[in-house]
Amino acid sequence: MKRIFKILGILSGIILAQHFINQACFLTARFKSRKKSNSGSIDCFYHRRFGTIRYRVKGKGEPLLLIHGIYPGADMTQWRNIDPIIFQSYKVYALDLFGFGRSDKPNMSYSAYLYIRLINDFIKDVIKKPVITAASDYSAAYTVMGYIFDPHLYSKLILLSPAGISKGYTLPTLRDFFFKILLEFPVLGTSAYLYLLRHMKDSQLPRRIWDTQSVASNMPETLSATAYSGGAKSKYPICALFSKYLNVSIKDKLNRIAIPMLILSDENNGLENLASSPNTADFLGVKRDTR
Repeated sequence: MKRIFKILGILSGIILAQHFINQACFLTARFKSRKKSNSGSIDCFYHRRFGTIRYRVKGKGEPLLLIHGIYPGADMTQWRNIDPIIFQSYKVYALDLFGFGRSDKPNMSYSAYLYIRLINDFIKDVIKKPVITAASDYSAAYTVMGYIFDPHLYSKLILLSPAGISKGYTLPTLRDFFFKILLEFPVLGTSAYLYLLRHMKDSQLPRRIWDTQSVASNMPETLSATAYSGGAKSKYPICALFSKYLNVSIKDKLNRIAIPMLILSDENNGLENLASSPNTADFLGVKRDTR
């Protein structure tokens, strides 16, 4: 019996030590982000039942909504290279989805439907008119589904490497359910999330992570500091991502889109440098200086 108590004591000590290490990682990252985060931009907030969404608005004209991809550390900084000429013709909205960036990161069941509903409600409540939407990977699939549910909310779609088209795309199984529980475990799951953030571009990461979709190809080279904001709560949407709970199939939905739509591969890099690409500039009607 003494031996069992001794083993339990050692395990408890290891778990407690790992917990403090995790918290130290979050605190260090948060301190660094405060020193660097003086961009001068003004944040706006959209209040929802489960929390608050942060977004920013710039420019004037027809509304253009930018939705970041779904990957560890994702946020609106995916659009930091947007061509300034776009603000002369469009009122540009960029938001951080639930669980990402500096929006709230509640501990709840993250799903594709949650984000589809959030995007549509944001257009209804904040933009209040049909909008051109530009999005990548999973978010691109969510805008397609958003159009299927409420077509009058959208005027054009720009999709960068949309998820949900490939033949190998699957919905979560019982095995994925238990995998999600393991990833959400308080200390173990948090440690796995921090490890992932440190090695996102590492080819030695388990194949299961990137086989879900080509998420890695749309990730920026520099990880946003907001990946650590919210502490351990940041892991929950990523747990849902790797457990396939954010999957949605749009393979049979694209032929139902009755508005102008532009689909780009990640090689075009058409969204991160919006309006610099000939394809997106022509689609948006932006006149580029070719001199």
